[in-house]
This record gives sequence, structure tokens and C-alpha cells, in this order.
Amino acid sequence: MPTLEDGRNAIEQGNLQQARLIFEAVLQETPRSPDAWLGLAEVLTDVEDKRICYENVLKIDKANPAAREGLRSLEPQANPLIAALQEKASVRVDDEEEFTAAETDDKASDRPTMIGSSDDITAAVKAANVAGAEGGPPTYALVAIGLVFSVVAFAVGGGVIYVVLESLAGG
Repeated sequence: MPTLEDGRNAIEQGNLQQARLIFEAVLQETPRSPDAWLGLAEVLTDVEDKRICYENVLKIDKANPAAREGLRSLEPQANPLIAALQEKASVRVDDEEEFTAAETDDKASDRPTMIGSSDDITAAVKAANVAGAEGGPPTYALVAIGLVFSVVAFAVGGGVIYVVLESLAGG
């Protein structure tokens, strides 16, 4: 019969499929083994399968920190850009609701639609990223061009001001 140690060794060797089979075999013999469920969760790729493993561990041991951390890691991480856009969109929607509260329903269709769902915002951000990635110059090139342009404009502008001041001073 395979053991948990055999499963850990298979993971260390990079053989995740063998590790999966080992942990599943251990669970057939001892279905209430939190270590076997955690090991299985470690080698699975499907998020829902991992979630089931971590939930099974918590059914066995409600305070298991590894299972709690595993579930927490499966939660979607907030993207700060998307969070900021959502916050801004919700403020606009709140302001619009105050403004339109006195309006009648027939005027409501004249209002522009607001981006409100995270899916809309995510799609807009992805579209902007794709548009920038397809054929556009890299950001560092744009910054370098802008810097060179600024230096040239400053030098020319300073020269023009110097000539004007000299001619006004009578020199």
C-alpha cells in the first residue's frame, strides 16, 4: 500500500500524476486523512477539485491552517486597477442616481450607460492592454521620446527667450 511519504516523494521528483494516484489510493484506505487531502489538493490543477479537497480537510479538522490558507489562495485576488475603476464607476453611478432621482422614467433612456460590472471593466482593461500590445511602441520608448522632445523644446524655448530679451535690452 502506498503511503503519504510516497506521495511527497513523487511530488519532489516532479511526477504529479503518480502523486495524485498515490494520494487517491491513501484516501481509499483512510478517507479521513487530512494530510492525504492536502497532498491531493497540492497536485490537482482544477480549482473546484482543490476547493473540495480543502473543504474535506476542514470537515475533518475545522482549525487546519493549511486548508484555510489553501481556500484563501483560491479566492480571486483583487486587481488594484480594476478595484479603482469599480470604485470610480460606483461613485459615478451614485452621483447619477442622485441627479436622476427627480427625473421621470421616460428621460431615463436618454442617459448614457455606465460601466458597472467587473466583467465590463475587466474586458475594457484587457482590450486596452491588447491594443497597446499589438504593434504599439513599448512604454520605455515613448518615455524616452517624450524626454528628448522636452529637452529640445526647453533648449529652443530658452534660446528664443534669450534672443528676445537681448533685443529688448538693446544689445
